[in-house]
Amino acid sequence: MARDSRHSAHPVCRAVAKSRKKTCSAAGAQLWTMSDDEVSKTLLEATRLRAQVEALELKLAAEADRRAVGDKVGATGTASWWGHETRQDRPAAKRRMRLAESLDRHAPTAAALAEGAISIDHAKVITECVDRLPKDLDDDSIPERAEKHLLHEALDLDPRSLAILAKHVLTVVAPEIGEERDARALEREEREARANAWLTMCPDGKGSYRGKFSIPTMQGAMLKKMLVAFAAPKHQAAVKSGEEQVERRPSPERLGDAFCELIERLPAHKLPKLGGLNASIIVLLDFTGLKSDIGRAVLETGEPISASLARRMACEAGLIPAVLGSRSELLDLGRAARLFTGAQRLGMVITQRVCTAVGCDWPAHLCHAHHDDSWFSGGRTDFDRARLLCPRHHARIHDPRFETTIHPDNQVTFHMRT
Repeated sequence: MARDSRHSAHPVCRAVAKSRKKTCSAAGAQLWTMSDDEVSKTLLEATRLRAQVEALELKLAAEADRRAVGDKVGATGTASWWGHETRQDRPAAKRRMRLAESLDRHAPTAAALAEGAISIDHAKVITECVDRLPKDLDDDSIPERAEKHLLHEALDLDPRSLAILAKHVLTVVAPEIGEERDARALEREEREARANAWLTMCPDGKGSYRGKFSIPTMQGAMLKKMLVAFAAPKHQAAVKSGEEQVERRPSPERLGDAFCELIERLPAHKLPKLGGLNASIIVLLDFTGLKSDIGRAVLETGEPISASLARRMACEAGLIPAVLGSRSELLDLGRAARLFTGAQRLGMVITQRVCTAVGCDWPAHLCHAHHDDSWFSGGRTDFDRARLLCPRHHARIHDPRFETTIHPDNQVTFHMRT
């Protein structure tokens, strides 16, 4: 006579099935009858329960991997099979599998997670830290001591704070070697962070620029402090006194507004030169728009802004107003305490916009200023005989192997001499 499958199942199978059934029942219950104390205490217990369930899940994942469960059904690996069967994101499933394998090697951390004493994020920080410890340590007990120390600290710290402490755990558990190693590691990290710093930004076509960046800790902290200073309640109350209420904690929107204000207040005369000029934005505004309340202006990049914004910025920032006539001829070029050659350069940026070689779209601010009449042959540095050329075409126009033709539209072409 066959035995009842319910009695032949492994205790873990029965426990998981029973827990799912009870949890499903609890999730459908009405909570309004619970007291405040019951809600708060049960929430904390549910959080610990989640950690325990995740501990069991990862333990099962490690066991499934040992048995090559994925290979048996034709998957490329257990993580891929797991992700497919549970509709997890594949990279996420692989990360969880790596954590499962790591917990399999770190029994104390696995036990703390199974008890609900720490979260899965704590466990990830601890296992990664211990796994990163140098392999050439003379004292074999150091990894064990490091894990024990981090488990103790995890009881009082959130995962982010624990990760900061974990970077220097060797100094705590083995100061005789940790301080020097930590110092070298920190210097290396700073060098790599500066070398790998990046920023991307582009217009979204809807009146905004969007971007992302990665910068070293020091510069990140400096930028954050600057933004918080602009977004702080006292500053906001001072510049926006008409508002009824100012948030005490800067929101992302408030920090975005602070970033704009920081950029507007940067002193252009202290910035590095760009294309022979201070890094000021040039705003083109025709004479009608200058007098009108509803006109529009154009940046040197071709992007439009309202005339009212252009007038406001001209009063507050280092913009150079360039007033154009009806045929876009340059009527007046505002001065911003710069040399005459700088003003000529501004005029070329405004009137030529890009490299004047046919087919080249190299931006004006990265171009060289070239004399159509060679200065060495007595030519004068006149605005109407100057042009912008990118570095490549500037080198070509001086290359005796090429002939240059200036067309009526002021564009130039090059032909190899025969």
